[in-house]
Amino acid sequence: MTTTTPRRSPALLAGLTALGLVLVACSTTPEAAPESSSTAQASPTPSPSATEASTTSELDDAPVVEIPATPVGEQIAWTIAALAPGATLDPADAESRLSPPALEQLDGAALAQTFAGIAATGPWEPISYEGEDYSAIAQLRDAGGQRLDLTVVVNAEGLVEQLLFQPPFDHEPAASWDELGTAVEALPADTTLVVTDVTDPAAPAEVFASGEDGAFPVGSVFKLYVLGAVTDAVAAGTLAWDTELTLTDDVKSMPSGTLQDEPAGTVVTVRQAAEAMIAISDNTATDLLIQAVGRESVEAQLPVMGHSDPALNTPLLATRELFLLGWGGDDARREAWASGDAAERRAILAALPAGPPGIDPLTISATVWQDGLDWFATPDDLVAAHLSLQERADTPAGEPLTAILGANPGIEPAVAGAFEEVAFKGGSSMGVLALTHHYRDADGAWVVTLQAHSDSQTDVADLRPYVAAAQDAAILLSGS
Repeated sequence: MTTTTPRRSPALLAGLTALGLVLVACSTTPEAAPESSSTAQASPTPSPSATEASTTSELDDAPVVEIPATPVGEQIAWTIAALAPGATLDPADAESRLSPPALEQLDGAALAQTFAGIAATGPWEPISYEGEDYSAIAQLRDAGGQRLDLTVVVNAEGLVEQLLFQPPFDHEPAASWDELGTAVEALPADTTLVVTDVTDPAAPAEVFASGEDGAFPVGSVFKLYVLGAVTDAVAAGTLAWDTELTLTDDVKSMPSGTLQDEPAGTVVTVRQAAEAMIAISDNTATDLLIQAVGRESVEAQLPVMGHSDPALNTPLLATRELFLLGWGGDDARREAWASGDAAERRAILAALPAGPPGIDPLTISATVWQDGLDWFATPDDLVAAHLSLQERADTPAGEPLTAILGANPGIEPAVAGAFEEVAFKGGSSMGVLALTHHYRDADGAWVVTLQAHSDSQTDVADLRPYVAAAQDAAILLSGS
């Protein structure tokens, strides 16, 4: 396995940073601090393909690469053309390329203004490209040799859901556990990274730990417990993986994910919803599954799957409820949640309005995990959750779990390829990031957990150093 400078998977970045469109606009020069019109999601997570960055000196002389004629490639080629000096971006044309969720966050005029600022140092040329049909990263170089990473994610119709400009992230993997510990300590947010040997599931052994121990917010990682509840329902015969679920307006949440954009009456199977919940952290798919099994069934999974303090997540929030309580504009309701006991919190949930949250994504900026508005777990809790699902994967009811948990490895393919099996779930919210992996190869099995939290969203706005730290742990485990 290579240990050259890794970058991050385009789909992982999409899943962890975007509520639909994320646009990070540089000012007139790419070196300037990015300004973001983005919002964050209460969940994250995808990650198929990835790249390995060359050194800066190599890229100074790198030849221009060809952009493939894929759905995402066509949008990247259009973006590069629109950044040409003297190019005029028609706002109507720009809006015709944005998905409905993206249009809720940005209009064509704002996009044209952003492009004009970046174009000032052009022309911009693609010098590296890595991606799949619907998500990709292209590194661009301007006339002066400055570089920008352009990440684009499109939906099934080829419309842009995420457009992200960032300065390049050049990272040298940690060569030792000591180096990794130093890197974790230097991260802006309070970060805990723990590596646990679970070759013997009955006797987990800590391999590495950096940061404080405790129960920290985990964002969409709580969906592991939803998956556990679904699997048990299949085992009990109350659900089947091919059971059809019908989408209603009352269960619609907000991104991440795409199911919220489908009309009421749309039908998906339990397995399709579970796959979307894990691979792209679809919030509406998650809430649909919670509705199918019942909130109490998911709460019951907490102790079953080894959570040390289930009361931290009781009552269990659905994702739409997190949006309504955290950013719905009712401060008194949020304060009541923060101070309420379990019964009082259940009453608050029962009184929430029906229907889609209807929240302007641009108003989602405050961190709310301090008010108990998230899902909480210790590193050991997350290890236990992964082990519980691994055990169920060996049962008839749990047969799909390996594929569901492995569809999005959350790390670069070259790193994931060193292991026989990778299971991943990540999560994010404002000021929160969590990444959890279960690795298995012929020599053993390990769980790697990273939990970062801060009172300031800016401390986790750039996810790349956190993702790099979690991936470095995998590289060290693989011995490559």
